[in-house]
Amino acid sequence: MIIDAHAYVGESIYWRRKFEAEDLIKRMDKNGISMAVVTAPPPGPDYQAANKKVYEAVKKYPDRLIGIYRANPWFKEKELERVKIAIKDWGFKGIKLDPQNDAYSAISPLVKPFIELAEKLDVPVYVRTANSQFCPPEAVVFLASTFPNVTVITKHTPLGVSLASKSPMAEKLKNLIFGTHPLRGAHQGIDRFLKGLPVLFDPKRVVFTTEVPFGYPELELKTIELTGLDEEIKRLILSENIKRVLKL
Repeated sequence: MIIDAHAYVGESIYWRRKFEAEDLIKRMDKNGISMAVVTAPPPGPDYQAANKKVYEAVKKYPDRLIGIYRANPWFKEKELERVKIAIKDWGFKGIKLDPQNDAYSAISPLVKPFIELAEKLDVPVYVRTANSQFCPPEAVVFLASTFPNVTVITKHTPLGVSLASKSPMAEKLKNLIFGTHPLRGAHQGIDRFLKGLPVLFDPKRVVFTTEVPFGYPELELKTIELTGLDEEIKRLILSENIKRVLKL
């Protein structure tokens, strides 16, 4: 079984057309992917309609899609209430934060109530990292260390992995999980990272992600295949880890 732990459904100015649930499922079927965790694409700032579209897609294909609510902390209390509804009533399994596209710092006071709510609701938080002032890898590491009871899922970066595995604070970062989808042009880096499992990093803290349609499932799966990883480790990465995190 293969579960894509991070994909998109909806409409974005970054794409030439809408990326419908049916488009995603076709890509999944082509690559043998059983299920996908889906969220709304950027940019916002208001994701109400986009989140509703994700909800409708999940409702239509409950055996294939799992919803994650995309939140914009700038809407404060209103957004916190929407998150509660999405988790409790819509069946969404987590929260997505995107400091880069929504222009706030990952360690801003705006973010804290959303992480606290995730802890209360016992759901993970996806945080988009980028090499920018809004959310560099070290900011995500700081966020995870500040909230050790919240599972934080982020994109693989060499700095993030290094801090989470080799730094003095590594023991406090067991709640930090990395997706396999690399930064643009960095497949060689993710290849080295995967080949270092399990000696350098706990394979239970890695999940398979494509971020399709931004990423390419064909390439992501081929990268994992070519690493020559033990079958048990591949099983953890491709499905078991995200099933555990989302309580599937």
